[in-house]
Amino acid sequence: MAKDNRIVEFGYDPKIATDPGKGTIVVLDAFADWKQEQLTQLVEFAEVRSFAQIVLFPHHEKTLKTMGWPEVPAFHKRVKALDALVDDLPSTPVKIGIDVWEEKRKKYTPLELIVRYLEEKYRPPFFLYVSDAYANSMAGFASFDELIRKVRLLINPRYGVGENPKLTKVQHRWEHV
Repeated sequence: MAKDNRIVEFGYDPKIATDPGKGTIVVLDAFADWKQEQLTQLVEFAEVRSFAQIVLFPHHEKTLKTMGWPEVPAFHKRVKALDALVDDLPSTPVKIGIDVWEEKRKKYTPLELIVRYLEEKYRPPFFLYVSDAYANSMAGFASFDELIRKVRLLINPRYGVGENPKLTKVQHRWEHV
């Protein structure tokens, strides 16, 4: 009997290999004012597009303050409220998780470090789901040109903010949701 040797990548999981879902939507936000409707719409979008998972990534207060966001409730309160929203969702084939990595850091976390962390932990391709205000803020970072090569953006036109010229330049890497 011949032995069938196969070479696989480190971290190979046969369940994921046969999963028809593709990619990960990572939601970067404060989650201070999220409602059930927003989360339901996001899950429906992920189901229609056949995404494998949604990762909700709340930022620590220090990261938000550095990015110019107004005061928000404490991290643990926002995570608790987000947990409740996820628990109230109807059953879905899309996996939904909350990543609290920034809670451990307890300081400002640069976006490029967040993206590098996500690349190590979650299934590519990566789509960052952000508000229009967040996308404009991201486009102002010096590292934006390199980051936009690694991820695609799903922009929620929530605040009615105009586009940053850098976003206009890379229109093929993002879409409004």
